Amino acid sequence: MDKGERIVIVGAGPAGLFCSYELLKRGFCVDLYDQQSAPGKKFLVAGNGGLNLTHSENLDDFVLKYAQNSEYFKELVSDFSPQKLRDWCHELGVETFVGSSGRVFPKSLKAAGILSSWLSALKSHEGFNLYLKHSLIDFNTHKLLTFKTPGELKQVSCQRVIFALGGKSWKRTGSDGKWSEFFAKLPLSLSPFLPMNCGFECKWSDYFIKKIDRAPLKNISVSFEGFKVRGEVMITPFGLEGGAIYALSAQIRNEIINSQKARILIDLKPDLTEQEIITRLEKARGKKSLSAHLKTTLGLTSSAFTLLREVSDEQVLNSNTHLASLIKNLPIISHGTRPIDEAISTSGGVCFNSLTENLEVKAIPGVYVVGEMLDFEAPTGGYLLQGCFSSAWRVINSLTNQGF
Repeated sequence: MDKGERIVIVGAGPAGLFCSYELLKRGFCVDLYDQQSAPGKKFLVAGNGGLNLTHSENLDDFVLKYAQNSEYFKELVSDFSPQKLRDWCHELGVETFVGSSGRVFPKSLKAAGILSSWLSALKSHEGFNLYLKHSLIDFNTHKLLTFKTPGELKQVSCQRVIFALGGKSWKRTGSDGKWSEFFAKLPLSLSPFLPMNCGFECKWSDYFIKKIDRAPLKNISVSFEGFKVRGEVMITPFGLEGGAIYALSAQIRNEIINSQKARILIDLKPDLTEQEIITRLEKARGKKSLSAHLKTTLGLTSSAFTLLREVSDEQVLNSNTHLASLIKNLPIISHGTRPIDEAISTSGGVCFNSLTENLEVKAIPGVYVVGEMLDFEAPTGGYLLQGCFSSAWRVINSLTNQGF
């Protein structure tokens, strides 16, 4: 390797920043470009509610979250594992801990604090240049990049470039997917963007929307076509969202694409059998309303009761047997996903069959793709971010091991 060789990286999200950090450590010079006014915009937004870095579960279970790409991600995550990600955070001065759910979080620093430490480390290298407000509008097989900057167009020629431009959700953070328009002209395959980790639309009654607006359903489980997830769901005026829904979003979304609707089942009391629920319902009700009786005997919230009323009728509600069955298998019909820009992530992007095992474009040597630009999908819980880091690590090692 020729120390001081310059690598161009386009996209200053986690994957691009990580590539920059590690390549600088190895003696490369780095020019990092981003269209936003500051790096890591989506990283900051995602970390607002608590930055979930990765997950602590065993590798065999971990990689299953990448579905049809699980075998390839087993290689990637084996090379740069959740523990190695935690070690890297420690190197950056960020201590981590494992939460009760198995998810890994930073102990004290929020996303903004981590990003600040990250950027300070990058800027300490003489070979690092950061170019903000540079929107990539074209790229060709001669490895000529065209950027739109305030007031002018700028062209940059490079020998090696890493693209880390993200997917197509949360465009306000820069993840707008516009790169796919000129990537479609290149000799590689692209899959269309689809929402992932997204909410789903339901046709609620006007009464229901006014009554509920937004309300959580906690300690429930969601089932869809043989898959079951324990967690929380948020009822919204448009339908359903939340962790348990996101975990099944790919299956639900695909069913809607194929059949124009999907039938989701919610178990409001997953720790009780149907017979145990019947037994509790048979306790003396007295003058209590059914809603109050359900709250006393089962701990069901008023929002859960309103949802029961929305999808059933008085005949079902007045039968303990039918009501117990409904509580365990509450059917919710969805007819569509929320808009792609609202999704936490997207599937689609550059297909793996266009890339080598080191994520280099087969038809354009010296061009690499990492992070959410790749056509993979994974649920929330640290899997997306881990996928970004692990894919970046593969490219970093490939460049390091090459003799230029």
